Amino acid sequence: GLVVAETYAHPYLASLYHQLRGDARSADAQAGTDAGVAAQATNADGEAQVAASDDETQASDDAETAEEVVEKAPAEPVTIEAMMIGDILMHDALVQSGAQEDGTYNYDFIYEHIRPYIDAADMRILNQETVMGLPESGYYMTSGAMGPIMNTPTALADSEMRFGFNVILNAHNHIYDQGYEGLAHEMDYWHENYPDVPIVGVNNPHLAEGDRSQNLVDNVYIYEKDGFKVAILNHTYDTNEHPNYETDGTYCSYMTEEKVRADVQKARDLGADLIVACPHWGIQYTTEPSDEEWTFSKLYAELGVDLIFGGHPHILQHAEMLRNAEGHKTVCFYSLGNYVASLMSAECLIGGVARATFVKEADGTAHVAAASLVPTVICNTYGPNMTAFPIQDYTWDIASLNSSGMTPDGAQAFCSQVFGAGYDQTTGVYTLDMNDEGRLV
Repeated sequence: GLVVAETYAHPYLASLYHQLRGDARSADAQAGTDAGVAAQATNADGEAQVAASDDETQASDDAETAEEVVEKAPAEPVTIEAMMIGDILMHDALVQSGAQEDGTYNYDFIYEHIRPYIDAADMRILNQETVMGLPESGYYMTSGAMGPIMNTPTALADSEMRFGFNVILNAHNHIYDQGYEGLAHEMDYWHENYPDVPIVGVNNPHLAEGDRSQNLVDNVYIYEKDGFKVAILNHTYDTNEHPNYETDGTYCSYMTEEKVRADVQKARDLGADLIVACPHWGIQYTTEPSDEEWTFSKLYAELGVDLIFGGHPHILQHAEMLRNAEGHKTVCFYSLGNYVASLMSAECLIGGVARATFVKEADGTAHVAAASLVPTVICNTYGPNMTAFPIQDYTWDIASLNSSGMTPDGAQAFCSQVFGAGYDQTTGVYTLDMNDEGRLV
């Protein structure tokens, strides 16, 4: 009240007061305006933050929805193409046919004519029916108490790897031809040079106790592609040599009911979607399956094995569909014959490239979708011509080099005899009828 009174009491002061009062009001107005702008900016920023938060929430919701869609979307079927060739039986003439002038060995010529079939497969199985023992033992084939005894250079392994084989079967009757040290020498070579390739059916006698890096007698091998797991089992009826009866089963997988049942169960425990059994069985040089083959094919089928690739008879035998009591089907190739060999009758120089297509469906079920065999014919002569040809490539010119006397017509007739109506001489392919109900075992 005093200031006002004094202001009104003095005209100059009153004028000054009103001027100052006006400036103050202008300042207050400007401050109010600035505050309003600030408030608007704050509100706008808040709205922007809310909008951003909403966008983040929406993006998160969209991502979760996308994940749900991915989870709910059906998986694509996975396909595995498999192949296996007949026995690699390294008789003397074959061993020496790979000898080079510099003292080394090379066996690429053995596989060169089937490269397209190898390249077309994911799983490339080979039954290596010889042992690559110590070089100081010499490379030869001689007679033993229970049959021929062989020793083959490790160059055979090098050729197998150059051609892309990725599953080597070694549970066969010749694996102890050079004793435990011969097997150990071969396994050491695989381990040092091709550590990622499974040598199925044997263990390395040089393994330290507890070392399972090369143990595929007690451990089942699983081939996997995009989550599709296929187990491969390998068993042999016996071995020609027995270094020590008490421990032979430690290093080689013998075909007994107990062992087969245990391996199938182990494959299931490891999550196998399909199981392939590769037995070394039967009676040599007979086109009809033996009682042993009937017995164990029945066991494999009863246990739900999906495919059987058989070896050892050294001659082609037929294939068929088996069916167990639960309706599960098993494709069975009893014998793929010889892929390469010598010192054999003409019919024993015919083998086959067996092929199968495995499919794991989107719902997780798996089955053998197709199975076939391309016959091969060995040109039994000395040198690089001692190799096998797909039957359609086995011409009269090649036959003229073959000391066995097997003609193209003779090879075709034999395959028709073994496989029956499923063999097409025009294409040179045997195809198994996958719609066949299957023989109840």
